[in-house]
Amino acid sequence: MSEALYDPAEGFYERPTAGPGGVIGPSGDFVTSPHVSPTFGRLLARQVGGFDAALGEPAPFTIVEAGAGDGTLAEQIAARISPRLRERAEFVLAERTARHRALAEERRLGAPSRVVRDVGEIAPSSLVGCVIANELLDNLPFNLVRGTGDGPAELYVGLGADDASLALVEGPLSSPDVGRRAPPLRPGGTAVVPTGALEFVESVDTVLRRGYVLLIDYATSPDPDALGGAHGYRGQSVVGDVLSRPGSSDVTAAVDMGLVAARARELGLTVWGPVTQRRALGALGFADELEALRRDQVELLDRGRGTEAVRAFSARGAAGLLVERGGLGDFAVLCLGKGVDDTPPRCMVATPRDRADEDGQGT
Repeated sequence: MSEALYDPAEGFYERPTAGPGGVIGPSGDFVTSPHVSPTFGRLLARQVGGFDAALGEPAPFTIVEAGAGDGTLAEQIAARISPRLRERAEFVLAERTARHRALAEERRLGAPSRVVRDVGEIAPSSLVGCVIANELLDNLPFNLVRGTGDGPAELYVGLGADDASLALVEGPLSSPDVGRRAPPLRPGGTAVVPTGALEFVESVDTVLRRGYVLLIDYATSPDPDALGGAHGYRGQSVVGDVLSRPGSSDVTAAVDMGLVAARARELGLTVWGPVTQRRALGALGFADELEALRRDQVELLDRGRGTEAVRAFSARGAAGLLVERGGLGDFAVLCLGKGVDDTPPRCMVATPRDRADEDGQGT
């Protein structure tokens, strides 16, 4: 999986056939929330400000984005944090892909910043601030397991029957932890064990002295028909067989946030959530942002600026996708804390309106 995604010559995220912005974005193979609407970053900036206040406004306050891609989300957050925080803020953009690191270097964040390959490059126990990982965990290597009459077995990548194609080959568990973390499986049933996501939590715990971790991703669902097993995206379409053309699509799987939360608790971290992205953004003021976009549209119409009003209407529609049921709104948001009290961050606290919207009763 690591080679298929990150090989310097033929990995999906490095392949030269990708567009100028890489494989992520409207012209790429898939989009993430920051590329759908800048409202996403604006709202996360409010939570970053809340983290800063809860930590007593330390100097510096370090904002780490793990899996930063081309730096779009970091730029959105930087544009909306308060001037008071910007004076003390420093940004660290962690991105494994060379082409995205080059794009991230060009971002103007209005505060000291640096781009690194991995969170592990940060000195142990040195970080005071927050770590944000949006749609990163699902792209970290995972283990596939299958139920058998003798318990779970692991699925490895091997040669197919024709000795010319790749196929999943059953074998013994690579470690006892994989079997311990696998859910109960009937013979023939399969599951994903998010090993890379668990290791990421461990690495963040190592570098974080005091602060918060915000993890946002699509999570496992009780719906048996939901897309959860290993798959990919190419040209904005789902790829079911990620072994057929390695490097031509990403490799992803829904994340078991319950396992991630359990590992965080084992490490002594405080855990809040998970809640849906719809609820988290609602708690951060999504309705206010949408109303501001509506007012902009009305004002432009009143001034006879029709073309700009159409753009404002489109911006409202794009923002709505962030909380859409059956889509981005169903993503899971998990917050972790280290060296902090147990007061829930704002994004974890649902207002009555948020609860009504979550239950399908709101407008």
